[in-house]
Amino acid sequence: MAVLDVPDGGADRGMLLAIDGSGDLHLLIRLTAPASAEDPPDLNGIRVRRRLIDESSFLDLIAPASNERVFSGMCSEVIEAVAVRGREPAAATAAIVRKWQAALRNSKTMMEQRAQVGLVGELYVLKQLMLPLLGPSAIDQWSGPHFERHDFVSGDVHIEVKSTRKSKHEHEISRGDQLNAPDGKSLLLVSVQLESTIAGNITLATLIDEILAEIQDDFTAQAEFIDKVERVGWSDMLRPSPELMRFFVRAIAVFEVDDEFPRLPDELELPSGIISVRYTVSLANLPSLGQDEVMERIVAANAP
Repeated sequence: MAVLDVPDGGADRGMLLAIDGSGDLHLLIRLTAPASAEDPPDLNGIRVRRRLIDESSFLDLIAPASNERVFSGMCSEVIEAVAVRGREPAAATAAIVRKWQAALRNSKTMMEQRAQVGLVGELYVLKQLMLPLLGPSAIDQWSGPHFERHDFVSGDVHIEVKSTRKSKHEHEISRGDQLNAPDGKSLLLVSVQLESTIAGNITLATLIDEILAEIQDDFTAQAEFIDKVERVGWSDMLRPSPELMRFFVRAIAVFEVDDEFPRLPDELELPSGIISVRYTVSLANLPSLGQDEVMERIVAANAP
């Protein structure tokens, strides 16, 4: 566990900031007397525990790295209350944590099902394909949260991810240029079939945690990843919510978007007054690319 002194007089009161091996954030507060308050319950990944370190008792305020913004605000209030105002550590911490938990409980936790389906597909491709090939630099190549044309921009290869709960490779195309590759670039479409079921072993929460674990040694990549998932509507408040969907991956296939791919022609001009078009493509009769070929193309696109 990496440990740092707390600024603003916190170190003088025996307070320490820490990051453990799994990326969780900690504020350790030395207890000089038996705690006078009951610890608040766990909520949204925020936990309070008692620890004995080198024969000294500590109160440990813990949050996952994905909850860094909330954790920073709580820590600032705890440090000010204990180190500056001299309040009793356990009572002050319990009161502050409960206040933040109440605010979180009353906040919006809903993420639409369609948004969850789409994001699960992108994160699954990030975890299963891009990270193993490229390491933490894959986080930078994930362009979907910035609402660019394609979900990944990997050198000369662009990748669009389409997720569906149907049992066949059919997808809605929501932008007229979504199946167009920039000049000199190639475009791959990854079709992810998901089965939504209460017994599913994949959720947004599990994927986010697994990706953060993969990049735990690169704090810049972690911060960028957290920012991106929050941009597309993720909140840790969804973790305990019944609105969090669970999935199995039924099938995944990768297709080359070439002249044989079903799409609107590049030269199509929409009539005056029509500003957007949505249409559905079926990929049932198209040959898919092999896994080795896809991996070789991504690696080659990122070669120095």
